[in-house]
Parts: sequence; C-alpha cells; structure tokens
Amino acid sequence: MDASNDCLNNSVRIQTLPVLLLSWYQGVKRDLPWRKTGDPYAIWVSEVMLQQTQVKTVIPYYERFLQRFTGVEQLGRANIDDVLTEWRGLGYYSRARRLWEGANYLIDVCGGEMPQDYDALIQVPGIGKYTAGAIASIAFGQRVQAIDGNVLRVMSRLLAWSEPVETARSYRHFSDHLALWQPALQPGDFNQALMELGALVCTPSKPNCGECPLNLACKGNLQDEVFHYPVKKIKAKRQIVTRLTYVLRRGDRVYLQKRPSQGLLANLWEFPGVELAEDNVLKDSLPLITGSEWFNYFQTAVSNREFDGWVREHFEKEASPHGPVWYTFSHRKWKMIWIIVDLPEHSELVPEKRNMLREASEQYWGVSEDWIFLQDLAFIALPVAFAAIVEDLKK
Repeated sequence: MDASNDCLNNSVRIQTLPVLLLSWYQGVKRDLPWRKTGDPYAIWVSEVMLQQTQVKTVIPYYERFLQRFTGVEQLGRANIDDVLTEWRGLGYYSRARRLWEGANYLIDVCGGEMPQDYDALIQVPGIGKYTAGAIASIAFGQRVQAIDGNVLRVMSRLLAWSEPVETARSYRHFSDHLALWQPALQPGDFNQALMELGALVCTPSKPNCGECPLNLACKGNLQDEVFHYPVKKIKAKRQIVTRLTYVLRRGDRVYLQKRPSQGLLANLWEFPGVELAEDNVLKDSLPLITGSEWFNYFQTAVSNREFDGWVREHFEKEASPHGPVWYTFSHRKWKMIWIIVDLPEHSELVPEKRNMLREASEQYWGVSEDWIFLQDLAFIALPVAFAAIVEDLKK
C-alpha cells in the first residue's frame, strides 16, 4: 500500500471510527452501576476494583464499599484495617491500600476534593495513567486517553502492531492514534466504548470480528491475522514454592498474626507460615519433614514464643500435615501445606474479643496477633489463599 493510500485510509479512520464506535456502544453497552454516576470518587473506586477482576464479581463489592465509604473523607479517615476488611474476598488487597493512601493525599493536599484534570489526578498516589484518564474523561469530559488491557488489545489489532504492547513505545503509538480519533464531545463514552469493545467483541481468544463495528478499519482483520495480536513480552517464570502453614487452635478459636507492612499480602491477617523451595514442589505429594524440622520452621513463622513448649511436644508425638492446595498469585504460586496444632484451653492466655472484633475497634486492630473465633473469620481481611484451611477447620 503506498503512502497516499495509507494517509487516505487514516483520514477515513479519523472521521468515521468514533462515529461507528459510539453508535455501536449506545446500542450494546452493559447496564453497570458506575455508568450511572458522574461522581469522580465512585468512578475511581470502580476502576480500581475492575483491575484484574471480572465485572460480575466487582458489582456487589462496589455497591457495599460505597455504602460504607461514601466519599473521599470517609475513606481517608477510616482505619486501613476496616478498608481491607470491606475488601475481603475481592483479592489483590494492595488495590485497597492504594485507594486509602490516595484518599489521605486528597484530604491533606486537595481539601478532600478530586482534581478535575488528568495532570493533577496522576499526582495522586495509586492513580496511574489509565485511571487518571478514565476519571478525567468520564467524570470531567476531558479529552484524554484511558488505555487498559482491553484497549491495548483492540489497538494492536486495529493497527496490526507487531511490537510488544507493554512497551513505552507501543503506549505512545496507541496514544497518538487515539488522540486523533477521540472526539471532543463524549470523550469518556469513547474511552468506555473501546473498553467495552475489548470486553465483549475483541476478546483475547474468541474475537467476534463479524460483529465488530470497526472490522472494515481493522488491519488485523483485513489481513486475516487477528490472532497474531497483541504481541506480548515473554513473561518471567512464576516462582513456585511450598508454603508450610501453622494453624494453632484452642477450642473454637484460632491464632492469626499480621503479615509485614510491605510485600505480598501486606498488612493482612494470616495463618503464620514459611516458604520453602523444593525439587518436588510441582508434585502433589506432601513434603518429608521431621517433627523437629516442623518445630524449627514454626519458630521462624510464629512471632509469639509462649506456645513453643506445647508445640514442641505436639511435634514430638505427631506431625500430620494437610493438603496440598494450590494458590496462584500474579508472580508466585503457593503449594499450601498446613498442620493443625490443638493447644489446651487456658483462659488467661485467650482473651475474650468477640465484641471487639465485631466493633473493629482501634485497640483491637492495632495488635499484630490474636485469637479469633472460627465463626468470626468472615469479619476480617483474611486472604482468599487461606480459604481451604478455613473450610478444613469448619469440618
């Protein structure tokens, strides 16, 4: 194709692509709660929740979260543990922490108000290019791009882009084209339409090109090479480890402690444990660990030393591990093995905290370890990774 024809086709795209896309969007767009509001805070919450999570999963969490934290002030003034608790079950808890940190910034720097333009929004901790573009265009009508994974896929196919879509060069290339195509009117609808196209039609494995409003402008489709795009970088191999987990139980209470404030599952409650690298980690077999080794790992995993005597005695008699259960994070995979240690009841060592748990008082949430009633585990931010252990305990 010569340069003149390419320029002509690009001119046609500029003129007709937004018309086709917006017309299609008005006819098929899903009835979603965050599309019924112009509140930038609510749009922000929805965009963060939708990262790496399906729409149908997000909807009830979104509605409950906004009922609990109705605005920037309510979110920023809340205890972070209350926020994480409200997020429980949604996964990727770092998103909740970033929302909370961003709300605190808005209170301290912006008087609790959401900035109305892209450049100011991107200064807020936890708000990146995509989220800033989504808020600025949808809530404030600013003509800026919002490029998420769906848009990257759509653009790579439209342009038959042969480079990995994750690079800065690819982002600039797509952004430059979108800046030409995006209309001055309805810039937010244009961004949402592109996302909707990627979610409903231009899907990763089963694109429905016959139903695509842009199929005659799509180079990937015209060249019959849709499945060649998007081109992606080779991902780093996911780290796979064995996670030995200790479940200390006294009657209907179990011992939890908080994870460190940085890293995987930061600041969340957990059944304490250690990670081991093994040659047979990919197999479902249980690791061969002696009682003394179980105890040594226990001392590494559990910060409280008052249980050592009981636990040592337990492992001298028996060590009956449960599992394995596999749990996958974005860059790590756990082979979960757990062992339940029943300790004798000692009232002086088991404070009654049911009411404090339900009230989520600052005094309670300030501690780094505690005994929790089994039935109250649903009230705290316990990662989904431990769901199989909770189910085992309920038996």
